[in-house]
Amino acid sequence: MNKVLVVVSGLVIAVGVWVGMKPVRAHIDTAKFMFFYGPNFEDHETYSLEKAEDILQHARFDKNKKTVMYFHGYIESPEVESVHVIADAYLKRGDHNTIILDWAQLADGNYLLEAVPNCKKLGSYLGAVVLRMINAGLNVDSLHLVGHSLGGQLAGYIGRTVIAQSEKRIKLNRISALDPAFPPFYPGIFATALSSKDAEFVDVIHTDAWLYGAPVSTGTADFWPNNGKTLQPGCPKRNYKLLTDNDLCSHRRSWWFWAESVAEHSVPSFHSVRCKSWDDFKDGKIDRAAPVVHMGIDCSSDAKGDYYLQTNGAPPYSKGVSGSKFE
Repeated sequence: MNKVLVVVSGLVIAVGVWVGMKPVRAHIDTAKFMFFYGPNFEDHETYSLEKAEDILQHARFDKNKKTVMYFHGYIESPEVESVHVIADAYLKRGDHNTIILDWAQLADGNYLLEAVPNCKKLGSYLGAVVLRMINAGLNVDSLHLVGHSLGGQLAGYIGRTVIAQSEKRIKLNRISALDPAFPPFYPGIFATALSSKDAEFVDVIHTDAWLYGAPVSTGTADFWPNNGKTLQPGCPKRNYKLLTDNDLCSHRRSWWFWAESVAEHSVPSFHSVRCKSWDDFKDGKIDRAAPVVHMGIDCSSDAKGDYYLQTNGAPPYSKGVSGSKFE
């Protein structure tokens, strides 16, 4: 395969890989919701998006619990490790209705020519689906969208659609983006990036900024563990063979952090402090007026701005209180 290199905001993209993959002609109706009722990963039921409201009638759906919807990333499916780890974390926590979107066919093929346009189309469609579910009794105040990479950008499209189609009467409570996809969302010439306007509270975890992940702050609160860039502690030296396990290690670390924060909810984790930059964090120049907050599911909705912390290179990733001070 011949490769052409294109520089986008300092990121070198091998277009032969990102665009030259085998085309996949997928339709919106291939996307499905998976409702996990536990205790094992196998304990789930699949619903077409047309029948999404039926999830609320499932005997194991608890309207008194919070509901999470998780969106996987590019060239992923329900069979990949991230989906299993996320689902297992929520099942262990036990206080959420867990819904995972299977959009494997739409998140495949040519990244720039198919997956990204599919993300936009599906986001608009899902926004209407979520509104139907809200009208059917889903509590919008307890609904939480979580997405990794292109799934993080998908969550933004859903949030914007909910606002627009409800004529600004309804706004999602929270969106959490785990290293939301970089190209082509920054700068947003061909696609609109996730922003703090897409929900009442938008928190973002950056672990591979400027490569696979968003290069700039894009939420209400942005977390930059280990400066938010490659190489994350514990990741091997990159071989820069695109989309390999080695190359994706730092990008994937965001969902590992998230899953740990979900599963280990009995122990406060990922203590983070507000700073203007990584250099300030290293120098101990933190915003003393801002309280320590926890990166992950237990992040305070009062958090605002940029937060820094250090993590371990292997589970448990959280350093606890010591992670909020540079060592």
